[in-house]
Amino acid sequence: MSQPKLVITGPYGSTPRGIQALAPNRLDIRDFVKDENVKQFSLYIQAIEVMYNTDQQDLISWFQIGGIHGLPHVQWNASGTAKSVSEAWGGYCTHGSVLFPTWHRPYTALFEQVLQQHAIGIAQQYPTDCDAWNSAAMTLRAPFWDWASQSLLPPEVISCEKVEIITPTSGGKKVPVDNPLMRYKFHPVDPSFPASASFWPTTLRYPTSADKDATSDVKRLEQTLVKAGPSLRSDIYNLMARVSDWEAFSNHTPGDGGSTTTSLEGIHDSIHVLAGGMTGSASTGGYQGHMSDPAIAGFDPIFFMHHSNVDRLLSLWAAIHPDVWVCEGPANDGTWTITETSTVDGNTGLSPFFNSQEGYWKSTELKNTSDLGWTYPEFNGLDMNNKELVRRVISEKVNALYGGPVPVREWSAQVHFQKFQLQKSFSVLIFIGEVPENPADWETSPSLVGATYAFVNSAAEWCANCRSHSDMVVEGFVGLNDALLKTAGSLEPEIVVPYLENKSSQLSWRIYTGVEVPLDKLPSLEIIVKATPLSQRSGDMFPTAGTPVSYPEITRGRLGGCM
Repeated sequence: MSQPKLVITGPYGSTPRGIQALAPNRLDIRDFVKDENVKQFSLYIQAIEVMYNTDQQDLISWFQIGGIHGLPHVQWNASGTAKSVSEAWGGYCTHGSVLFPTWHRPYTALFEQVLQQHAIGIAQQYPTDCDAWNSAAMTLRAPFWDWASQSLLPPEVISCEKVEIITPTSGGKKVPVDNPLMRYKFHPVDPSFPASASFWPTTLRYPTSADKDATSDVKRLEQTLVKAGPSLRSDIYNLMARVSDWEAFSNHTPGDGGSTTTSLEGIHDSIHVLAGGMTGSASTGGYQGHMSDPAIAGFDPIFFMHHSNVDRLLSLWAAIHPDVWVCEGPANDGTWTITETSTVDGNTGLSPFFNSQEGYWKSTELKNTSDLGWTYPEFNGLDMNNKELVRRVISEKVNALYGGPVPVREWSAQVHFQKFQLQKSFSVLIFIGEVPENPADWETSPSLVGATYAFVNSAAEWCANCRSHSDMVVEGFVGLNDALLKTAGSLEPEIVVPYLENKSSQLSWRIYTGVEVPLDKLPSLEIIVKATPLSQRSGDMFPTAGTPVSYPEITRGRLGGCM
């Protein structure tokens, strides 16, 4: 007889289990670490430690749950037919697919389900204030990192080696404990890991070297995130305000519906690379932190904060576009459970996430997060059955969080390239003006305008979806308005075009993997500058975009420029 499968329910709000909670909020990590939430933060830290210390072969260990995203490429939860690695296992990944946003929703539900399970057990160990601790466990939800409103993570996540929490034995007072949010320690490092990460005993962000004694470069992480903040805010606003069809919203393949806007997956890719980092030197070459590689990203403690926010953005966008949801799209080479050449859609099973012993969650069942046990602060107090009210209120909140004055036109650099051409993650950095000579200074340079990122699986040969996309083209857009207003002082074409063509203020680009990559190594790269007229009538929640105008002369004749 086969073992029963773990059914993904999401978190619950009462004991005994079996009664779904009235959905509590997932909180922004910056609020979550505040004293007012000390009980939940204390349970969260301790629950993560339990997951860390669970044997890596256990189905609900940190290692096994993180490994669903990539390596070690083992069957999880009896999903599909078992295959050995030597048979080129298809994997579960759906990156570059219309299923990208919804596949990650039950993934975060699984994490939250296990997190709360441990928190409930820990809460029962407190000798006093028992009801309050039990209540904190029942309403504990995984925090999100809203990198678009404030890109820098709090010190409790990226720089504090110790955090202060209340434990069952601390007499109701906060005591310092080792901070599990800084890193996950492998026990042991799995032999399937890529060579670049095989020597590191823990997860790293902006690794200082490729050696086993490497550490995370926290200062560089902080500087890079702060520099990227304005671009991320603009990208999210444009996504919410100007993208209205699922295909353009959901994934990073070309076809933006004329919005000149980066997709949710494309922005998600940026955060992975920005959080993990790419470092290196001319002598060692480039190497990447764990979050920068899909094969090992799931092990970094930041991963689920990031994906909880991706899920939140899905909820906000869906509220603004209540009649739009998952459309049909190609399955490409398939995955472990999706056949080759098939079409995927809202009824495709999202393996390996079972919602019963017989079947998987489907996207059509996942539109309402309350059904899985959580919601987000923006939805508090709303009648979710009143779609028009919800659309209006969420639109107002998106404007308040991410919006600003509406310009007469928006300038952007459209970036296309083949995702797997360099066989590792990389960035295409866009500059206006002088570019620093040292590549290590590029990501924080005042002349850097923004970037488009390739989030590339270092073990792509084992992932069917990655193999089928060996010539897959990624599309991204880098907004130029802020830089143009600061430097050229205008958004008018008769001023902008000659300004960006002038050698002293020229728009230029570089390819970066931790070191400089010659432009001829990415022959698929094509960058073209576009200007999109914008207008907003009184009473409209968002601006209306006109037809983009291309200015190929700005980049024509240079490697990576307009063909």
